[in-house]
Amino acid sequence: MRLPTNNTVLCLVLAFWPLLLYAQDHAPESGLTRVLGIIDTVIVAGNTSTEKYVILNEMSLKPGSPVTQEEMDYDRDRIYSLGLFTRVEIYYDSLATQRFLYVDVRERWHLIPIPIFGFRDGDPKKIFFGGGILHNNLRGRNQKLLAYLTLGYDPSFSVSYYDPLFDHENRLSFSASLSYNRIRNRSEIQEELWGEFDENHYNASVGLGKRFSLYQSANVSAGYKLLKVSEYRPGRTVSTDGTDSFVHITLSYTYDSRDLFEYPTRGTFLQIFVTKQGLGFGPVNFARYGVDVRKYFMLPLKLTLVLRLKGSVVSGGEVPTYAQAYYGYGERIRGYFYTVFQGEDIVGGTVEFRYPLFPATTYHVTFIPLPPEFAYWRFGIGLALFGDTGTTWFRGEKLTWRFLYSGFGGGLDFLLPYSLVVRLQYAWNNHFQGQFILDLRKPV
Repeated sequence: MRLPTNNTVLCLVLAFWPLLLYAQDHAPESGLTRVLGIIDTVIVAGNTSTEKYVILNEMSLKPGSPVTQEEMDYDRDRIYSLGLFTRVEIYYDSLATQRFLYVDVRERWHLIPIPIFGFRDGDPKKIFFGGGILHNNLRGRNQKLLAYLTLGYDPSFSVSYYDPLFDHENRLSFSASLSYNRIRNRSEIQEELWGEFDENHYNASVGLGKRFSLYQSANVSAGYKLLKVSEYRPGRTVSTDGTDSFVHITLSYTYDSRDLFEYPTRGTFLQIFVTKQGLGFGPVNFARYGVDVRKYFMLPLKLTLVLRLKGSVVSGGEVPTYAQAYYGYGERIRGYFYTVFQGEDIVGGTVEFRYPLFPATTYHVTFIPLPPEFAYWRFGIGLALFGDTGTTWFRGEKLTWRFLYSGFGGGLDFLLPYSLVVRLQYAWNNHFQGQFILDLRKPV
């Protein structure tokens, strides 16, 4: 049963976030940025297997561009966000008649065996384990090939392929995946009524994308899904035999100007999508519309302000439990980190301040003999103060401020090699009940 909660200051801050975004995006330049020169040539070195264009495609600086230290730092972080390099450095230099931008990288190990072990949804009783293999740079073109198998709680198998630029001239991307997941019921409503059950998900999909510019892209994907439940009850599937099979199509648009994807300090992320489940000639026939907006402000004293709003709503026919929206699994409200909220629609927001206690720095490890791919380690520690708010609801329910669940707190963010981020935090909900949080997901 949903219990009403108290209003928080967070709600007011999030309500006025568009004004803050407008003010930041349209603020005049400070005038303190010093132009070092105009680039004649960009030189890339150290890319022993990666094609040069993969690096150049992530850079805002080109021949003919005025160069500043801030823009070099920005492009360095964008290149590092590719996940292909352990170290990225950018320098500007000039000779008598030429002015150079020099990009020096060190390759990661691209064929990576992946041991898998963890606790599903952070519950020590839900152990899963397995392994996989990832090649994250096939043919030196940033192509990704991943296969993995997990056993234990919610066993799964998946094979996927992604080529971000299979047609370089037209800037087209391609993706394909084949997967199986057996998922223990996540609906507490269904569990209270009839007990636990399993969902068996079989899915195949392909996608085609277009990159319009450094920041903008669009994608269309289509697939076929077969879902079976271990025991049919109303609401678990649309079909009365406990098996739903349907075609699904997703259209999306993305604008992404973030600097360092694993821990951004400036830029904007915007994603708009619509997913159609079923094509109207079968029992499954509904659509989901969603948006995710994130803004990163660079403030004085090296502070970063993060604002996020996200949500999705459905329309059309019946939405079974496997396609509903949840907090408590992928999306969380800190303060209610392990509490599950369920509905057809979802909305939420985050306000966060970050301060680099130890800015992320790349170290060349020489005290132990290591292959070049492992000889550069990147570490950093950040301090974060945050507030989250959000809720879920079913169509027909009246949504008011009183039904928002909110939490606030702080903690440390550890930036580790190979783009890993570990967050150790403490949060209180709006009833001032506290909880420790160990979060291995990347921050917003």
